[in-house]
Amino acid sequence: MYDIIGDIHSCHDEFIELLIKLGYLWIPNRFSMFHPDKRKVVLVGDITDRGWHPASVFQFVENMIEDGNLLMVKGNHDDKLQRYAKGNNVKLLHGLDLTVERMEQAGISNERIFNFCNKLPHFLVLDGGKLIVVHAAWKDKYIDEDPFGKRVRSWCIFGPIAGQSASGMPNRIDWAKDRINKTPIVVHGHQPIREVRCINGVWNIDTGCAFGGALTALGYPEMDIISINAKQVYCQREGRWGYGEET
Repeated sequence: MYDIIGDIHSCHDEFIELLIKLGYLWIPNRFSMFHPDKRKVVLVGDITDRGWHPASVFQFVENMIEDGNLLMVKGNHDDKLQRYAKGNNVKLLHGLDLTVERMEQAGISNERIFNFCNKLPHFLVLDGGKLIVVHAAWKDKYIDEDPFGKRVRSWCIFGPIAGQSASGMPNRIDWAKDRINKTPIVVHGHQPIREVRCINGVWNIDTGCAFGGALTALGYPEMDIISINAKQVYCQREGRWGYGEET
């Protein structure tokens, strides 16, 4: 049983509140939580940037993974943070500047960041292949590929795009609407939407918490949706909500 949570983007308070609402309990003397029914949290990636508490979210997620209560796939922001921590020439944009600042203040080394991100797969195959969790996009033919492999990296982390908008943001292609198979179930984030969407067996659960939307969890196999509204707007949305919808 899993609770799959959308893009957190440093929204620490909403993350903790959502876990409590889902029935998770604090581990004594530990910055971590567990579920009495042995449910497990699964994150679709992008845990830092944009919001205000990247270091707290990072440490909390790190502890929950260590305690065996959380799984996570790599998002594009996690990938960029890893490249920064490796020493690559990465522009400190879209909230990465605050993430770097807060990580340094918290004493979280680049080596620790790199090692954490380097262990994140590009996708997860769960429940005997009935459930796929990925950050941005999925192709059914990838199910037998190496989840850490280069062949799947770009599609799974960034998804398909068709150029850029006038604001310089990528025009993301709505790949799910053209999916032929409706199984396995695919759950992803990456593209902020106003409300959870399911089309052709694909669930988008990124409801834009950092942009003043909500942080959403999808319970599996029940397919229950539970959300916590953002406490405020942490970052102004630069692109559109959804695919070719309102801006």
